[in-house]
Amino acid sequence: MKRYFFLLIFCALTFAGTTALAQDNRQSNERVEAAKVAFLTDKMELTADQAQKFWPLYNEYESRRRDLMKSYRSGYRQDVDALSDQEAKARIDGMFATREKELALEQEYAAKYLRVISYKQLIKLYRGERDFTKLLLKRLDDNRASK
Repeated sequence: MKRYFFLLIFCALTFAGTTALAQDNRQSNERVEAAKVAFLTDKMELTADQAQKFWPLYNEYESRRRDLMKSYRSGYRQDVDALSDQEAKARIDGMFATREKELALEQEYAAKYLRVISYKQLIKLYRGERDFTKLLLKRLDDNRASK
């Protein structure tokens, strides 16, 4: 319970400063990542030993996933109306191919994670990622509404 209370305080302080730190994206991203690590560590109930082994794997996965998504997005025009039917089809095919690669990457890392954490903790990871994203989006909406 104490750990959960500490986490809530930590997240509240981190998110309270997000607007003020928007000018410095790098520092803001680091704070969000730190909050995410704390949030997921708590949700997954990682031991210190598990956390030490898990987070390097997770960071490697996130880096590879980011690279995959970046490579998909590069080279595509943003104006969809200017695409020919053939270009639009190629973009859709590329999207599906990228999703397949992303799924294969997720399966690869799930197997790696399971050498360190349990199946239940893996489920908690996936739920925690969704919950954290929802929390961030809500915080952004709240910040926009207050302006």
